[in-house]
Amino acid sequence: MLKVTTIFYSVQGEATNTGIPSIFVRLFGCNLDCSFCDDLLHTDKYTPYTHAEVLKEIEQYPGKDVIITGGEPSIYDLNDFISFLQSHGYTVSIESNGHKFENIEKANWITYSPKDWENIHATGFNELKCIVNTESDIQPLLDLEIKQAIFIQAENYVHTPNMTNIAHCIELVKQYPQLRLSVQTHKFLGVD
Repeated sequence: MLKVTTIFYSVQGEATNTGIPSIFVRLFGCNLDCSFCDDLLHTDKYTPYTHAEVLKEIEQYPGKDVIITGGEPSIYDLNDFISFLQSHGYTVSIESNGHKFENIEKANWITYSPKDWENIHATGFNELKCIVNTESDIQPLLDLEIKQAIFIQAENYVHTPNMTNIAHCIELVKQYPQLRLSVQTHKFLGVD
């Protein structure tokens, strides 16, 4: 059984795959307690779903891209669920803090958003996305020697952009062109 807090259809608003219509499956629970978490649904309540029940729910949407997020999806071994969705024609992306990459390794795409920048993994993901505010020391990101894209994303408010942090991130990207900007487009558009 999966602990699901919500399933919804929207548009990916972050990083490489911005703009892709996607079905979001948000799971309950996280191994961290970040002060800047922008979705506390993962801490409230959940509904148990079988794989088949999730499939029935997502089949109502025309998109074939599924994003599993949370909380932290890798606290669960999701490889069987990922394979199940793929066997029904879905592409599966995961948004993870990197807790246990082995639990999500069958995903088509993994966005790694580490919170401890001194201990960033070098493999197991497709892109790196780090949450930045005006006080962030980004030197550990600049010191990374990885092939994957390194996105910095402004620490925003729960439902709206934080323009001070976004302006800071724009200046950082201009100063350090090895970084890319992710702006949570969905918050500008006012969608989930």
